[in-house]
Amino acid sequence: MRLAALAGRRVGVWGHGREGRAAVRAARAAGVAAVLVVDAVPPTGLPADVAAGTDVGLLAGCEVVLRSPGISPYRADARALAATTTVTSGTALALAEFGARSVPTLCVTGTKGKSTTSALAAAVLAAAGRPAVHAGNIGTPLLDVLLDGAVGDGTTLVVEVSSYQAAAVDDFRGWGAVTSLAPEHLDWHGDVATYYRDKLHVFAGCGPGTVVVAPQARETALHHLDPAQLVDPGAVVPADLLAGFPAGHLPGLHNVANLHVALAAAVLAGADLDARGDDVRAAVAAFRALPHRLAPVAVRDGVTFVDDTLSTTPVSVLAALDAFPGRPVTLVAGGQDRGLDYGDLARSVVARGGGVRVVTVPDTGARLAADVRAAAAAAGLPAPVTETTGLAEAVAEAVRTTPPGGVVLLSPGAPSYHRYRNYEELADRYEQIVLAAGAERV
Repeated sequence: MRLAALAGRRVGVWGHGREGRAAVRAARAAGVAAVLVVDAVPPTGLPADVAAGTDVGLLAGCEVVLRSPGISPYRADARALAATTTVTSGTALALAEFGARSVPTLCVTGTKGKSTTSALAAAVLAAAGRPAVHAGNIGTPLLDVLLDGAVGDGTTLVVEVSSYQAAAVDDFRGWGAVTSLAPEHLDWHGDVATYYRDKLHVFAGCGPGTVVVAPQARETALHHLDPAQLVDPGAVVPADLLAGFPAGHLPGLHNVANLHVALAAAVLAGADLDARGDDVRAAVAAFRALPHRLAPVAVRDGVTFVDDTLSTTPVSVLAALDAFPGRPVTLVAGGQDRGLDYGDLARSVVARGGGVRVVTVPDTGARLAADVRAAAAAAGLPAPVTETTGLAEAVAEAVRTTPPGGVVLLSPGAPSYHRYRNYEELADRYEQIVLAAGAERV
């Protein structure tokens, strides 16, 4: 569906977050007959010609509903609404519009690494002389990019796509990239298989050899996409050439994989690494970790405090631990419980022979602590774990016990929506506590 299809129709916007606000703007720009915004929290700050309410049932009177990403289509009320009216999303609407306008578009997804990889791909394209706009998921909503005219002639659109967004996209025909795949957001998708299917659905319409896939994600991707669509980074950029673009400021082997996917995806989208190799190398060398992704925030008495609050799965915590070889790490972990398995993480912590200590916070902290104790008992070792009641107590324990040269790593392995508005608020609180403990900001 394109924007013009909204003209003269009654349009509902379900959810009034960042994408919901962009959807209201797009609907009004398209010349709709009426706009109704529905959110559990009474919407405020709306234009005078936009109606609002909190009852989802009101949306049944709309001809088209733009559903915000946080609202699962598997909810009973969402299923009922989809049975009576057309339900789509702002991301799907914008991608269809960009496709109809022949805008070169690269979509990047993955359980973890999609923000870094999409930002890297945009930086590589720009360094190679192909202007790029980076948007989507945690950045600028695509409908705002569209309405602001930010993508001009010759500009490539690089889009970070979440599983919530990908599930609603049916007709994307550009290039794709998949970084990593591990269970996540099971409360939204229902089960692991549906999560993988929804996340990769954005690429269902892509052509042969157009989707770069990281080695870790290939096996899973083969179950949900045509094998002809998938291409390995080394098949696009020879291994010896990939090695010539070191990620100087991106710690961890997982970021090497992210860089390789980004380079290969940028080449598919038109970057010439041979002609502009020096420029691309300089851009990669200058690229810094994005906020809240293994980002050092402070130092105290030789201890580095690292913010990895976007790490919301056990797999991403393991990758974070691997980023600090040879340094003692105090891992601060825990958050909203979505039923993920922490057994592998616990066994890996114990197997590191005292190199990692865990300090947990509620709610998943109790399960992680129990798993660490079980793994330590099986190995005949002391359990390197301390349970605390909250972040302030956890940081105090980490400050007290982490030796000079060590790392205090806030990598929750779970989201934090039950206690904080979002990961940014959690990160801000962490930094406040660390600074109050005498650390200096870096």
